[in-house]
Amino acid sequence: MLEAEELAKGIQDCVSKIVKTREDKVVKGEADNFGIDFLGLLINAYHDTDESNKLSLEDLVDECKTFYFAGQDTVNSLLAWMVLLLASHGDWQEKARREVIEIFGNQYPNSEGLSKLKIIVWSSSWHIEERWK
Repeated sequence: MLEAEELAKGIQDCVSKIVKTREDKVVKGEADNFGIDFLGLLINAYHDTDESNKLSLEDLVDECKTFYFAGQDTVNSLLAWMVLLLASHGDWQEKARREVIEIFGNQYPNSEGLSKLKIIVWSSSWHIEERWK
């Protein structure tokens, strides 16, 4: 099997496992539905009794891959933009550095601490608004 085929099978197996976990929760009565998030909507379409609305497992996996890669692209663009802004504005770079050290110290960043970062969030919002005036 080619490496690309192995990767495709690995992605399909991973998504199938996640789908099965959600299906099992509904079957066991631990959940009333498959969820109201994007994956839940896809699983609902996968189980739709109307053939014209029904998704195949292959389509469900493809939609998940598209959503994942679009998210990756968005995050990459945001990070590149932030690096450019911080490189262009040394004063904000220093403020952001101090804030990160104050919140995280020598620890790796985590979601709880990221929500406390105010300078980076404020400065990125301000620059985006200024650019579109």
